[in-house]
Amino acid sequence: MPGRRPSRCRAVLPVAAMGLALLLPGCAGPTVDPVAPTAPSATAAPADLVASIDQSRIHRVGRTVDVHLEAAATEGVRVTRVEIVSSRVEGAVWTGEEDLDPVAQLTLELPPGGCGGDPGFELALTYTVAGGPAWVSTVPATDLYGAVGRLLDRDCAASVLAEAATLVTGELRVVGGEGPDSVLELPVTLTPTGRRDDVVVRGFEDTVLLAQADGSASAADGRTRVRLGRGRGPVTLVLRVVPARCDPHVLAEDKVGTLFPIVVEAPGIAADVRPYLPLSDADRAALRRFVPRYCEW
Repeated sequence: MPGRRPSRCRAVLPVAAMGLALLLPGCAGPTVDPVAPTAPSATAAPADLVASIDQSRIHRVGRTVDVHLEAAATEGVRVTRVEIVSSRVEGAVWTGEEDLDPVAQLTLELPPGGCGGDPGFELALTYTVAGGPAWVSTVPATDLYGAVGRLLDRDCAASVLAEAATLVTGELRVVGGEGPDSVLELPVTLTPTGRRDDVVVRGFEDTVLLAQADGSASAADGRTRVRLGRGRGPVTLVLRVVPARCDPHVLAEDKVGTLFPIVVEAPGIAADVRPYLPLSDADRAALRRFVPRYCEW
């Protein structure tokens, strides 16, 4: 009678049994329950930790926000997560690894925010000290020059305008001739949604790079007034611009010259808050290319 065939699992040397048994077909390895990562513990932040946020001019076209952390007397701090906490915005999170030595400078993208009062910024920080366990602390954050708060105010104004009307920009076109006889035009069509009856558009404002020409829907002359009410049809406003100055340095150093403020009047929008005209990167590039064409450089 032939002998019983030995089990492949039992033939494994004891020292390697646990590791190799998992690799052999038909062998059931030991069941190991996954260990959940330990959640960071909440604690008070280092007493000398100072936090601030800002949006510099070079980031004004987008939504990049700078986060500055400093703790001169605290050593061995490694930051792994930062979240901007505010009643006006959610989901503004940075993750990575940055040593606070004694300064950490981070950037994150701020999601669109909503309307409301004082944003009351705080930072929720996850960090380790000297390679120890992770801690979570919440610290007040100063909006250094008010730029992040103004960004949220523009978000609020833009959401009110979007609730009242759809905004569609047409095709940029050069009219009137060549060089200093030319004007760059952009049609902007507003179609009321019927959801609001209390929003008025008063036109556009100039930028540091481009000034409005005659015939533009400028807010400065007070002649533009479009009520986006129920039952009203589409209205097309024409933005007509020329360079504010024919100075190559102005173009070379420009950061915000294609950000055209829209003057919007509505309940809940402060008189000095302006959402920007939404433009594509291609439109912004065309606006900048028009400057040397007009100035004949």
